[in-house]
Amino acid sequence: MRILLAALLLTLIGCSAQPPPAGAPPRSWLGMDPGDVRSYEGPGGPLVLLVADETYWIHGRYASALIWKHGSQYTTDYWLQDDDGTVWWYGRKGSWRAGRHGASPRRVAIADDVARFGDRSITLSDDGPVQLETPDGIYR
Repeated sequence: MRILLAALLLTLIGCSAQPPPAGAPPRSWLGMDPGDVRSYEGPGGPLVLLVADETYWIHGRYASALIWKHGSQYTTDYWLQDDDGTVWWYGRKGSWRAGRHGASPRRVAIADDVARFGDRSITLSDDGPVQLETPDGIYR
């Protein structure tokens, strides 16, 4: 019986959740965890939002990636959330990135539950994004 109990205890300890690596943000301002995928309907069909399940070393920090997929087009934004909750936009793949050509991270303006960065905005709720706005239109 003791052996069985010890084996069960070791199994439970071995299966405990590991803390995120240093620099990886906890549950994000976005209300989505790494690997989460959400789909929204709008002009020209669905827009899929995905939080990449990895971080990227950008300008001396680990940043997360938010991928927007509309049809065959992808846009990837990099962001970081400080411990105090401040969200920073670290760039857009193929457009700009903090640390390149003198570019600095840009603070993400979040007011009235709407996060704005570049040509996009995300309306947030307790359950995550409820509306996305891109140059193509509004997605719900």
